[in-house]
Amino acid sequence: MEAILIVLAAILADNLLLSRLFGVESFFTATEKPSGAALYGGLVTCVCVLSGTTVILLHKFVLEPLKLQYFVTFVSVVVITAFICAIRLISSKASGKEHNAVAFALPVISGNCIVLGSILICIENSFSILMSVLFLLAAGVGFTFVMLVFSSIQKRLENSDMADSFRGIPILLISCAIAAMAFSGFYGLSF
Repeated sequence: MEAILIVLAAILADNLLLSRLFGVESFFTATEKPSGAALYGGLVTCVCVLSGTTVILLHKFVLEPLKLQYFVTFVSVVVITAFICAIRLISSKASGKEHNAVAFALPVISGNCIVLGSILICIENSFSILMSVLFLLAAGVGFTFVMLVFSSIQKRLENSDMADSFRGIPILLISCAIAAMAFSGFYGLSF
């Protein structure tokens, strides 16, 4: 039951993108097309789960026993960068179009706060390894869900009639605020 609550909270009620504004820079870089948003969200989820699980294991079995917990941020950044480099190396074997899309998204993911933030939340809340993996996966899925929603919203906004002063980033920020208020309605769900 606790696992279900953690997953639902990470996807809906406590969505890291809308409730804590982790990774908000993604609205301006990867939301132009739904396919691009899905690719970007999938890559973020993959990096989040793989690097997060590695950092959680390193924290639990190396840093804690040696009383070096304060190195967790440094270790996280190194592990995230290593996984991004590995994904870039693997994607370079793919054909041109897919490789170009992945190569464009990877530097943005390295600066995306949602990966580091979800890792630190798992450590801060002392989740077990299984709960950490579930939370990391759910955080990535929640991020992907919001990115897909906003790519659709952005596509609709391009075709709508509005004042020129609202076009572009201003209307995206207003839409983000309204979506954050809508998602906050999921707070307090109980089963």
